[in-house]
Amino acid sequence: MKKILNFFKSVKLTIFLLILLAVACTIGTLLPQNEPFQVYIREFGNIGAKLINTLVLYDVYHSSWFQILLVLFSINLIVCSLDRFPRTWRLYRFEKKDIDKNFFEHLPLTTNCITKLSFKEVKEKILTLLKKEHGKVSISEDTQGVIFHLKKGYISYLGPYIIHAGILIILVGALISSIFGFSGMMFIAEGERSNSIFLEGRRHHHVYNLPFSLKCNKFVVEYYKNGMPKEYRSHITVIDKDKKFETTIKVNSPLDYKGYRFYQANFGVASNPTIRLEITEKNTGKKFYVTVPFNKEVSLPYNLGTIKLIDAISDFRDLGPAFWLVLTHPNTKKEEQIILLSNFPEFDAMHRKDKYVFVVKDFTHYTGLEVRKDPGTWIVWLGCLVLIGGLMVSFFIIPQRLWLRLEPRDEGCQVWIGGMAGKRKEAFKQIFTNWVKTVKAKCGFFNDICL
Repeated sequence: MKKILNFFKSVKLTIFLLILLAVACTIGTLLPQNEPFQVYIREFGNIGAKLINTLVLYDVYHSSWFQILLVLFSINLIVCSLDRFPRTWRLYRFEKKDIDKNFFEHLPLTTNCITKLSFKEVKEKILTLLKKEHGKVSISEDTQGVIFHLKKGYISYLGPYIIHAGILIILVGALISSIFGFSGMMFIAEGERSNSIFLEGRRHHHVYNLPFSLKCNKFVVEYYKNGMPKEYRSHITVIDKDKKFETTIKVNSPLDYKGYRFYQANFGVASNPTIRLEITEKNTGKKFYVTVPFNKEVSLPYNLGTIKLIDAISDFRDLGPAFWLVLTHPNTKKEEQIILLSNFPEFDAMHRKDKYVFVVKDFTHYTGLEVRKDPGTWIVWLGCLVLIGGLMVSFFIIPQRLWLRLEPRDEGCQVWIGGMAGKRKEAFKQIFTNWVKTVKAKCGFFNDICL
């Protein structure tokens, strides 16, 4: 047991684990996470992709080895804190009782004042001042005089343990998110509802069912002139048993509901889309519109024949949505295949010589929502607040001790004032100087002799 404790309280182990965690976080940041295996083969080759798959580098933050690192670092931090805490606590509670005149000679900051005021008068004034400005005052007496002892800011010695507690809370939150959290995708066609999430990473191809459903009422996308998406958003109805409400999910404007966060990630053509065609006669400019369901033959007006949508793809050679239709001419019964690109309305007019031009005006979209569950988020935020508090206690609060000794004289009273600080001694020097001036001024012997 002693060897195990010595191993876990080792500073070398702390440094080693910190380096491993830093490397893991760097990999998780720089290496694209939760990509299809083919992407890693294309980028890193077969050997690199196999290494990524073996070490679960495609999903670092949910891997078993990353969780083990978090647990080991937590144990290391706990053991180190418990090992050093008793000494810190003794230092925190220590009070020196025997304060004689020689004691002040060994203090880094000290002064010696002689006043004509009586011993009793000075004692009452100093006691009143100290209780008013500092609250708790330790008082002791010996045969020659009385000693006042003040201890301030000693919570600073507990600052490192507050920092350790903050780090531990963060590690617990990270571990909870790593074990119970997930990231996945939802694909919902317009007019349909779903509660199924396709999980990514180590649980790829697994399906997680939400305790509620989302219905995509309408998907809206706006394009730049070059065909690139400008803005896209999903108009959603959340259906949770008897509860329903509508909301809009946009890029950089996610939906938070019952611990799940829904991001607008992508979109595309629904698996069995319905398209709306605009047909224009070249000579007259006359337009009419036709709705064409997937794989169903639709008759065209003005005896133009029939048309049928046979295939659709969300992104055809980086040109955006593309649709394959079959136009059957009424007289010859000849079938003509037509390709239409939604982002390029002029495509049909440029590639097909006919007196009618076909343009896709609208089609059934699906919305792709990235869904994340991160149950440790608020625990991590709490740990960050505790960590910041520990840093402020450690760096901005000065642990300081102040002593005053009063001894009666034949004429008046002699006062020794001394102080010391555990750190930031230059800052404490100014604090001590101001404190001595306050004591002298408030007690009425400011103009008396100080040695």
